[in-house]
Amino acid sequence: MNVMYNKITTESINAFLNGKDYYKDNMSVTKLDDGVTYMRLWGNPIATMKSDGTISISTCGWHTRTTLMRLNGLLYALGMSTRLRQKNYEVYLNDGESPFLFEDGTVVRYKTNTTFS
Repeated sequence: MNVMYNKITTESINAFLNGKDYYKDNMSVTKLDDGVTYMRLWGNPIATMKSDGTISISTCGWHTRTTLMRLNGLLYALGMSTRLRQKNYEVYLNDGESPFLFEDGTVVRYKTNTTFS
């Protein structure tokens, strides 16, 4: 399956996974001195990567198409088959078999040397 994401999604995810600062329109990525990297949408931290590679994701309560697109792009870049879906104003993490209610702060794991293009 060939998945297409817009340019800002691709650029921000690449910056996030590579620990590079990035600023464009409504997106920003910052890496702090302690090694923690944040991917923000409109200033809200939708993804956090600790120095050990642990990544947590959050909608920050904003269940918009843009928020879900950015997070689904990140899940795709991490090689995960799960995707966030919205139904009846609730967000679900769906692996294709048994969707379950998504909770902000869900932890996923980073595979080193991952690129997203």
